[in-house]
Parts: sequence; structure tokens; C-alpha cells
Amino acid sequence: MSQTSEVTAPHESPGAEEEVIGYFRAKADGYDLVDEQVYWRLSDELLWEALERYVLPSLPQGGRLLDAGGGTGRWSDRILRARPDLTGVLYDLSPDMSRHAAEKAERGGYQDRLTIVNGDLMNVAADLAGQSFDLVISFHNVLGFVARPTEVLRQLGSLMNIGAQMALVLPNRYHTAFFNITVGNLEEARSAVLDRKGRFTPDMPSMHLFTPVELQGDLARAGLHTQVRTGFPVLVYPGYQETQLEGSSSGVLRTLSDPEHYERIRELELHLMGEASMAERGNNLFFVARRGA
Repeated sequence: MSQTSEVTAPHESPGAEEEVIGYFRAKADGYDLVDEQVYWRLSDELLWEALERYVLPSLPQGGRLLDAGGGTGRWSDRILRARPDLTGVLYDLSPDMSRHAAEKAERGGYQDRLTIVNGDLMNVAADLAGQSFDLVISFHNVLGFVARPTEVLRQLGSLMNIGAQMALVLPNRYHTAFFNITVGNLEEARSAVLDRKGRFTPDMPSMHLFTPVELQGDLARAGLHTQVRTGFPVLVYPGYQETQLEGSSSGVLRTLSDPEHYERIRELELHLMGEASMAERGNNLFFVARRGA
């Protein structure tokens, strides 16, 4: 089995931490069902293409990966399978989620190359002291759920080798407002615009939201130079059903269920990928940054 440890460092907002743990405990066993939803299949294909274009080619042989907030290991699994020369650490708050990551590692035969650590990202630099990484990934809403995202970015940057890369997928403030307007939740749209915090469903914890300009500045202050600033998907957006673990919204099905339409839309998304002007349009923000000397 993958080596697993739990760190019990203090958290400044235990109520918020417990809310996040409870949310993901309830989601853990069914979380990977999103792989079967046509919208998230497209989103995942675009993210993997982005990694193959902008990240993996410059990752050194024998490098080390940190999956910060890696959950069930969906992305460390793909990377470690694609690159058998890599070793890594999956660091996540939720033991319920990371249990599934350990099972993936066992099935994939890379359990000796992945260490799983349970802890709060607000303490990641101390918890992983003495270790260093060539690639740090933190995908989807992870940094939205921490107490102080800029502090976590600083700590993650401190764990990176010179020249190492960080790849981020983060909740887009503009899309969060748009989404809540489309589902009739104007209070959440107002929160996204005025407070830079929001959520997509009533049962999820409120998240910090990000804009491209603000994120690029936060990365610079952490000593990280932005190389790629974009967003995805930019032409097709999720409906309410895509916030659930199963099912698809009728509009999404009309757009993506036909294989020919799906492939043509995917080609258009890939054509736009990497354009900085697409960041504001993305359901997700996608950034790649490098640590300088």
C-alpha cells in the first residue's frame, strides 16, 4: 500500500475545516462518478491536453510531484501512470478521499511511488519540511477552500525546486457569478461579485474565488512567474446537474451528446487553449507558473 500518514497541526478556523471535511466525507465514495458525466469528460480531456502541452514535457526524468489537495487521486493517478519515472506525494485534508487515492495506487502498481499525507494546506510547508518537488499541482476548487490562499501559494512555492512548475485549476469569480444568475441564486451571484466568495450548491462550503489578474499577482508575490494564463472550457458551460455526482443537464446533453458535435467542440476548445484572453471566459482558470532562482 502507499505510505499514508496523518498530520494534526492546528487550524485557525476549526469550524471551517470541519465543514470542508464533512462535505468531502459525504462525497468521497461517489466522487469519481463525475468521470461518467459528458461535460466533465470534456473538461478532463482539456486539462490533460493542457498538461501534455505546457507541463509534462519540461518535467525532469525522476522528478517529484506534489498533488496539493489531491482528493481521490484522479490527477496524480494519470500523471504517475503516464510517467513511471516519477515519484510523488498526495497531500489532502480528507482521509475519506485519499483512501480512494491509495486504492488507485494499488491498482495502478505505483504504490511504492506515492506517499499520501493527510493534513491542512495551511500547514503544508511544515508538514513536508525537508522535501522538494519539481511539479506542484492543485486542481479545481482546492485553493478556494483554504483559509488564506495566498499563504498556501507561498508555502507551496517554498517546497518547489528552482525551475519547478506549479499548475493550478481554480474557481473563476466571473463564472461563479454567471452560473448563480443562470440558476436564479442572485444572493450567491452578489457574493461572488462583491465579496469574492461563493458556492455552486447550498450544501458546499463557501469558497474564495479568483480572477486572472489577482492570481497572477499572488503568484508573483510567492516568487512564481506565470507562464500560461488561460481558462477552460470556454465555449460550453455546466448546468446545475453538473454540480451533482451523477446526471447531465438537458442543455449540456443537447450540446455534447452527439459524438460528432462533441468532437468539433473539443477541437474548437483546443484551438483556443492557451490564449490569455480566454482566462476570464473559463469555467475554470488554468495557470502554470515557474519558480525562479
